[in-house]
Amino acid sequence: MTPPPAGPPEAERPNEPRAAEPRRRAPGGIRRSKKKTSSEVEAITEPIDIVSGSASTPEASSGFRSLPPLPEVSLGDGRDSGRDSGRDDDDDSSPKPWWLTRRTDPTVEKAAEAEKNLAHAERRRRRYERAEARRFTQATRTRRRKYLMGLAATVVLVLVVVLTAYSPLLAVRTITVEGASRVDASAVSAALDDQLGRPLTLVDFGEVKKTLETFPLIQSYVTEARPPDTLVIRIVERRPVVTVAADGAFNLVDAAGVVVETTPARAPGYPTIDVAATPVDSPGFAAASQVLLALSPEFLAQVDAVSAPTPDSVTLALTNGQRVVWGSAEDSALKARIVASMISNPGIPDVTEYDVSSPEAPIVH
Repeated sequence: MTPPPAGPPEAERPNEPRAAEPRRRAPGGIRRSKKKTSSEVEAITEPIDIVSGSASTPEASSGFRSLPPLPEVSLGDGRDSGRDSGRDDDDDSSPKPWWLTRRTDPTVEKAAEAEKNLAHAERRRRRYERAEARRFTQATRTRRRKYLMGLAATVVLVLVVVLTAYSPLLAVRTITVEGASRVDASAVSAALDDQLGRPLTLVDFGEVKKTLETFPLIQSYVTEARPPDTLVIRIVERRPVVTVAADGAFNLVDAAGVVVETTPARAPGYPTIDVAATPVDSPGFAAASQVLLALSPEFLAQVDAVSAPTPDSVTLALTNGQRVVWGSAEDSALKARIVASMISNPGIPDVTEYDVSSPEAPIVH
């Protein structure tokens, strides 16, 4: 290389007139200012060749100090080990130029760390805000949950009721009659066959009532739906209390005056009543019926006839010829016990009449 000429650099030389040169623009789109002050000096920078050498070089003789060589840094990451596998050990350990090295800027590292910390802080802030929002809205969410659960339960209940009411799986296929002795149970079931095929919840109980009213021996009844397909009718038959003679036959009549059974001969165990003196639809007949219903079966078997011209003058005629003045139907259970104890008392001989119209002071004649 040719050493630079002796003397001061061109930048330190006095200004000399130069020929006009075409104006060049600065790279990177930077424009130079057109106006210059008197103190500004246009200088041209020329490249300087760096020559390494000892003090005996022309640079030392000319008084210029040589620049130190650029540092060479080894990569040290083993990336070129595979590519330079054919080289010897001296070539692999040779230093690399600094422009081939990868050095991280501390500023960039700090900025990346700051961004990471900021992202973590943002996530923590969002989690905290969500937790606080859940805490403050706990009561509202609880009320909303209860409301939704209640609404869902109501919807499910309505669906179950509708499906039960209209489902053919719960339709009536069997009608069972219970409690019938004088009443024909098969006749009752046949009369209610129009309810077959209907769902249990859609049984027309008005029609059932009209049908059962056609059976005079049924005093009352109770219906029961027995899933999946059975309708149960529990009936209470009328209980006859007295015998009424009519047209050479005997009718067993209950307390309401309804004929329960008709027999050609008098049925044992039921007293007779003179309907001429005590009509069936009179208050005296109702009082006499209440008295007979209050008697025990053993005492009722001893009663031969009953009369009641008025509700307060009920009188019983016993099979042994004795009479019992009963009075009204009040306290009939107490009067029945008193009469039974008096009849079974051997210390009261030759009694023809017992008066228990005042149970607190019974009288015998």
